[in-house]
Formats: sequence, C-alpha cells, structure tokens
Amino acid sequence: MELNRISREEFLKLKEEDLYFITNPGRMGDEDGSTFIVKENNDYKVYRVDGWMYPSKEKKPSECISLDDMTKQFPKWFDTWKNADNKNYHGKYTFIYMGFGNGLCVDNSIYEAFKTNLDEKVEEYLEGEEQKESLKYAAIYNVWQNAFLNMINNKKTL
Repeated sequence: MELNRISREEFLKLKEEDLYFITNPGRMGDEDGSTFIVKENNDYKVYRVDGWMYPSKEKKPSECISLDDMTKQFPKWFDTWKNADNKNYHGKYTFIYMGFGNGLCVDNSIYEAFKTNLDEKVEEYLEGEEQKESLKYAAIYNVWQNAFLNMINNKKTL
C-alpha cells in the first residue's frame, strides 16, 4: 500500500466519519505511531503518522502530529481503544488485538467484509504452522493491510 504524507494542517481537517481503519500503537512492532485509512471521494488513502517514541530531529514540534492530536481528532477511536477489553462496548469501531499491545480499529460499517478477508489472509499466513494459535496475533499484524487490499479488490464492500 502506498503511504501518503500528511501535514499537521491537513491532518486537522480530517473528519472521523471518513476514518475506516486505524492502528493502535503497542509495546513492540508499532510503538512509534499509527497507520490509518480514510475514504476520500470513493478512494481510500493510507497515512502513516509516527515519531512518537523516536521523533525526527528534522521536524519542528509544531509540524508533528502527536498521539494527543490523534486522540483529539479521532475521539471515537480513542474511546474504542480505551474499551478494547470491554465485551459490552459498542462504538464506531471494532477492536482487533494484534499482540504486544498493538491493535486495529475497524469501522463497523465494513467490519464483517474486512473480517472475512482478514481470516483468509491469516489462514494463508499460518499455513503449515503447527502452533497457529500462538502465532495468530502476529499474523494479524502482518496481514491486515493485505486483507484490506483484498477486500477492496474483490469489491466485497462499499
């Protein structure tokens, strides 16, 4: 997937209703930022915001998008993240755990179609592995973007 750059100014113009996927940073693998996908004019744009743990010395702090900026811009996402372990929580997103604190929030309007594709990609990834259950979260972390692309290419939703 092509990652698009986004300035802080552009970021602050995004609307959460256009947000379909967003990763939650964890303790390993993706502790430095978040990847998110928004729908703009019947097209999907993938953005990566990072530098939370390891900030760039080339950017001024006023140019950076912080975790605090993310939680303010996408409060429903943050609410889902805070309620990740609450089985009775129902918000805009469904939370998918990806191991070591990493997570993926998927807009409920496309969750079922995405989950079908995700399950297929996880199964492919784990083919031939003996300890599939212990590798499941790592598999999700590694294949969620391919599952998204597969869903879009198969036009199973939206």
